[in-house]
Amino acid sequence: MESVWNLARARWLLLIAGVLLGAIGGAVYSGTITVDHRSTAVVYFAVDRAKTASDYTAGSSFAQSVMPSFAQIVKSPIVLDPVIEELDLQTTARNLAGRIQVDVPSNTTVMNVTVTDTSSLRAAMTANAVIRRLDEAVRTLSPRGEEDNPAMRMSSVSPAVASEKQSTVNRAIFELLGALGGLLVAVAIVGIWESVTRPVRSVSDVENVSSTPVLAAITFDGKRSVAPVDPRGSESAAGTLVLHTNIAAACGKRGGVKSVAVVPVTASDDARAVAVDLALVMARARDRILLVDGDLRSASVADMLGAESAPGLAEILVGSADFGQTLQVRSGLDFVAAGRAEGNAAELLVSTRLKPFLKVESTRYKMLLAVGGAAIPVADGATLAAAAEVTVLVARRGQTTRRDLAAAVDRLSSAGGILAGVVLVQRRSGLARVLMRSRKRLQDGRR
Repeated sequence: MESVWNLARARWLLLIAGVLLGAIGGAVYSGTITVDHRSTAVVYFAVDRAKTASDYTAGSSFAQSVMPSFAQIVKSPIVLDPVIEELDLQTTARNLAGRIQVDVPSNTTVMNVTVTDTSSLRAAMTANAVIRRLDEAVRTLSPRGEEDNPAMRMSSVSPAVASEKQSTVNRAIFELLGALGGLLVAVAIVGIWESVTRPVRSVSDVENVSSTPVLAAITFDGKRSVAPVDPRGSESAAGTLVLHTNIAAACGKRGGVKSVAVVPVTASDDARAVAVDLALVMARARDRILLVDGDLRSASVADMLGAESAPGLAEILVGSADFGQTLQVRSGLDFVAAGRAEGNAAELLVSTRLKPFLKVESTRYKMLLAVGGAAIPVADGATLAAAAEVTVLVARRGQTTRRDLAAAVDRLSSAGGILAGVVLVQRRSGLARVLMRSRKRLQDGRR
């Protein structure tokens, strides 16, 4: 149930889009549906000039016997062509016959003529016109009696009347059905996508892939999780504080680890944000911390701290600068930028100077945090992990796939790195942040 809820939270935009598109589609479809109106005229047939009871009986039997023939005449061109001409209908006798239903109740001489049309008024006018033309056809085709008069007589019992209440399509039903259909399609798409990509969404997903623990689950509001002044005032900073505690405990169990590499599974700024926020929290706890940007491909940590991007680690690795020349202090935090990597960043990271640098400088601090490049598909993260004492792997909830997480764990292990745990990161969208602030204001107002 938890995994379903996490999936719904992660893909809620797609689900809402499916509902909206389905509702719009239902509304559009309802507008294309033609509502048919039915109008019925009732007529009675009798034999003319019957004088005795036996004449009436014989005439009634005769009338019943010819009723099927008159029913067929209703849909014949002899009746419908004059109707089309009289009402100026834009159709043919054949098409009009398809919209006429003739019903003769058993053992009667009554005929019901029903016309179906998109207009209630036109349906009634057509039915009455058909009756009038049928009367003319009956007079013409009926057997002749005395004085050459038609033997059959037709009388109108109930003329067709247009309905005062026009039938309409219930758009709400179509919109509801469309919304439901759109939701089902969106759920199917999400299900297929999830089954193919299998992204990491929960702590249990991480534990199923790797035996290493989840050190913390951090939610970022935009690019940062910790407020520059007071991290305790930020709800998102709670995850970073948990990570701080768990990192300290993990390092203590390993005999006082001093250097920790923070590496993303794939290329992203998640590991940089995690490392910067963690370093700031540690520095505010009056711990002496050194933060090193080991992601020579992006070199973006300096921008996050408002520091200079060079000289930095790249210059140390090539031997053109020493530690003192690259050290910067920002927000009570000692920082070494990535520097300018001339040529291949991967070649610089495999330098024999990297591991000694981390080992020597970490002895001067409570802890050295080194931000690394991606663990896969490049080898930058694995190289830094091998140089540091332990490594923290950063995975993005809903984007990092289980296959990539497993590959990153194998890559770090093969390189000789020691994985302390995984940090599960989630970034709140702009809309989610607005909704969260609105909910918080509402709660504060109730208090």
